Amino acid sequence: MRGIPTAFSRRLVAPFLLATLAAGCAEPPGTATLTECPVDATPLHTIQGDDWTSPLTGQALAVTGVVTLSTDTGLYIESLEPDDDPRTSEGLFLAVDRAPFDTGAVVTAHGRVAELGERRDTQTALRDLTSLAACGAPRARPETRASLPLDNRERESLESMRIALDSASVVTDVYRLDEGEFRIALDGPLPQPTEVARPGREAQQQQRSNRSRELFSQLDPGDTAVFAVGDELLSDTGVLGHDGIGPRLLLETPARLMREPLTTVPAPARGVVRLASLNLQNYFNGDGRGGGFPTPRGADNPDAFSVQRARLRGAVEHLQPHVLAVMELENDGFGPHSAAQDLLADLADATGGEWAVVEPRAARVGTDEIAVGLFYRRDLLDASGPAWMLDAAPFDLLSRTPLAQVFTTRDGGPFLVSVNHFKSKGSCPDHGRDQDQNDGQGCWNAARVAAARALAPWVAQLADDGAQGRGIILGDLNAYRMEDPVRQLLMAGFADLTAPVGERHRYSYVYRGQSGTLDHAMATPALAAAVAGVRIWNVNAGQPRRLPLEPAWLGASDHDPVIVDLRLTQLSTSD
Repeated sequence: MRGIPTAFSRRLVAPFLLATLAAGCAEPPGTATLTECPVDATPLHTIQGDDWTSPLTGQALAVTGVVTLSTDTGLYIESLEPDDDPRTSEGLFLAVDRAPFDTGAVVTAHGRVAELGERRDTQTALRDLTSLAACGAPRARPETRASLPLDNRERESLESMRIALDSASVVTDVYRLDEGEFRIALDGPLPQPTEVARPGREAQQQQRSNRSRELFSQLDPGDTAVFAVGDELLSDTGVLGHDGIGPRLLLETPARLMREPLTTVPAPARGVVRLASLNLQNYFNGDGRGGGFPTPRGADNPDAFSVQRARLRGAVEHLQPHVLAVMELENDGFGPHSAAQDLLADLADATGGEWAVVEPRAARVGTDEIAVGLFYRRDLLDASGPAWMLDAAPFDLLSRTPLAQVFTTRDGGPFLVSVNHFKSKGSCPDHGRDQDQNDGQGCWNAARVAAARALAPWVAQLADDGAQGRGIILGDLNAYRMEDPVRQLLMAGFADLTAPVGERHRYSYVYRGQSGTLDHAMATPALAAAVAGVRIWNVNAGQPRRLPLEPAWLGASDHDPVIVDLRLTQLSTSD
C-alpha cells in the first residue's frame, strides 16, 4: 500500500484516510467462518438509498456481500441479490483495519451505518464493526459497465461498486502520480474552460462538462507505472471508491496504457531563424559559486540545481534555437556569477554555438526576484541597437518588466523580439477590480489586460522604428486563449501564431487536470508573413513530478516551450 501523503492542497485527504480514522479499531473483529449467511441482513441498496446520504445513518445492523476489493483500511462489498433500481448503489464500504479476506469471499458484518467525509458527497459505510466473518462459498465478483460522462447523481448510484468503463479513458492529470493518483477523462486531455470558451456563462458550461467527463483514479497498490497526460488507460476496471471528498476509481490491476509517442523537434532548416520561448520554472543558481542554497524561489540545494540545469540543457539540445526568450530567470544581473551567465554556459554546451545575453542599460530587468531574459546566437545573429525595457506602469508593480531587442540576420533583415511575463492568477486579492470575478479568468485579470494594452503599442512602435514593422511578442501571458488579455492583443492587430489547428486544442500548461495555452507567440502582420512553422512542444507540462523520466530531460519546466521558425530571406527578397 502506498504511503499516505501529507499534502492537502488539492484533495485534502488521501484515499481511505477518513475510513481509517472512522474504523475505530486496530484489529478486525471476529473472522470465524460461518456455514450459512444470516437471513436477516439488510440489503446494501436499502442502506444506500436513492439520495446523497443513507436513510439508515446511525442505525446498527447486519450486512452480507461479496468482497470486490480489500485494502489496508477496509473492504468493499457488493450485494448478493441486487435490486432493479438504477438509482441505488449495490456497494458498501466496511471500515475495518487489515481484514484478512480475498476478493470473491462472501462475508457478513455487523456495525453502524455512517457517512464518511465532511462535504455533501460523502461515502456511505459500515463502521464500528462488532463482527466480521466469512459465510457461504466464494463467488465471482459482479461487474457493472459504465461510461463517462457521469454526473454527480450517476456517480452516487455507483458508489463503492466494481465498475468497468466502456468509454475511452485518456489521462488528463498526473500531478500526484508519485502518490498513485491521477485523473482520466473522456476524449481528454480536458481543456481549460477559457481556452475554448468565452469567459462567463460559456466557460462555466465548459467547466461543468469537464467535471462530468473526468474521474479521479488510484493505481493498484505497488504499481509504479509512469505515464503522461494524453496517454490512454486500457485497464480501467476497479471499485468506485471515495477519498473523503469525492469518487475515485481504485484500479484492481497494474495500469496498462497506450502511450502517446514522444514527439521530436527537427533541426532548423537552412535559412530558418528559430525562436523559442520557455518559462524556466525559477532558474536560480544560488551565489553562482556552488553555495547560496536554498534559493528564494528555485533549487533547494546544489544537487537539485544540477538536475534542473541538466534537464534544461537536454531540452535545448533538441530545440536548437537561435533566439531563446525565457521567464522566471533569477534577477541578479549579468555579472560572472549571475544566473544569466550560468544559462549562457548551458546554451553553449547544448548547441555548440556562441551565445550572448541581451543586456539593457539598467543593471537588472525590473525589480522582482525573477525576470525575463533574451539570449541569442551571436555567431548567427547581431543585436542591432540598444535593448529596450518597458518599466513604467503597469509593469512597475505586478507584471514583470518586458524586454525587447532588434536582431538582424546576415541576409534576411531585422526583426524585433519582446519577451514578457504577465501577472499570474495566484495570491488573489479579496476586493477591487483584480479580485476573481468568477468568470473563468481568475484574479488579476484587470492587471493582465492593462499589461496587454500597454505592451501592444510599445512593441508595434519599436518594430516600426527599428525592424521594418517586424515584431513578435513571446512569453507567459498567464491568460488562456479566449481570455481578455489575449483578445486585447488580437484587437491590436497581432496574429496568434499558436492558434489551434484542427479539432485538438494546443496547450502549454496543465492545472488541476485541465490544459491550456498560457505561453503565446503574437506577431505583427509584417513578421507573420515570414513564419515557416510554429509548435508547442509538449514535453514538460503533462509530465509527472518527482518521478524518474526517460529521457531524463523531460519535465525541464512546468511549462512547454513555444517554437517559432522564421524564413526572413523571403521577406528580404519581396521588400
